[in-house]
Formats: sequence, C-alpha cells, structure tokens
Amino acid sequence: LDGHVIIVGFGLAGRCVADLLDSAGLPYTILEKNPVTVETQRALGRRAVVGSVSATRSLLEAGLSDAAILALTIPDEEAVLAATSLARRLRPEIYIIARTNYSSKGMQASQLGADDVIKAEQAVAIQFYERLRHKLGQHARPVAASSAS
Repeated sequence: LDGHVIIVGFGLAGRCVADLLDSAGLPYTILEKNPVTVETQRALGRRAVVGSVSATRSLLEAGLSDAAILALTIPDEEAVLAATSLARRLRPEIYIIARTNYSSKGMQASQLGADDVIKAEQAVAIQFYERLRHKLGQHARPVAASSAS
C-alpha cells in the first residue's frame, strides 16, 4: 500500500476498517463529523479530523493528496455520492470503496467513480439467503450468482 487510508465515518463499519488496518500495521486517518468521536480517537493515539466528507478542505486535511484508499463507510448516500465525485475529481487515481443502502445508489456511486461499492440492501439479501439455505438444508436449490447480486 503506497499511502494511507482515509476512513470516512467511525461507526461500526469504520471501526471494522480501522481494526483491519491496525492488525495489518497500515496507517489511516479518520474523517468524522462528530467532534466527541474525533477527540476520543485522538486520545487513543489515532489520527482523526473533524469535518464533512463533501468539503474539499476536510478531505485535504485528512490527507487526500497522498492517500491510497478512501473508504466511505457512512450511511448517508448523498454524502457518499458527493464525496465520490469530489475525490475522483481531486485524485483520479485513488481507490474508492463506498457504502450505499440501496443498489440503485450503488450504481450511481460506481458511475461517479467508486471502484467498489458495498450495498447494504444486497448484504441483507445475501444474509437472508445464506441463513435460510442453511435452515432448509438439502431442500434448497442453488441460486445463480447473478440473482444474488
């Protein structure tokens, strides 16, 4: 990894990303709206910035100019779309992984330049499928990969 990771939002998804990066020994910066969360993370020795992901100043303060990855973990789809567009304009080569609630917004994020999109709607559908398939055992017929995506 050449550069650090910017984790936007420090809810459950953002914390999971941070845990992965901590275990890999990789540097990251947290960009979070909540100043209490930022102060708590700074007290723990993490680099954290208070700001809005859709503001150029905030992204630059978080280190967008030399970041390798932008992980948009926040549930606010409109902010994710705005940030994807802005980051792609400012840093065409950065890897952007975005979170959306719905597949339709996920397609928009991809069109705006997200390299990968995690769609909550799809993740829930897969979890239902997997758990019910397990419950039903041998009675369940396999589903083509395209119907799960």
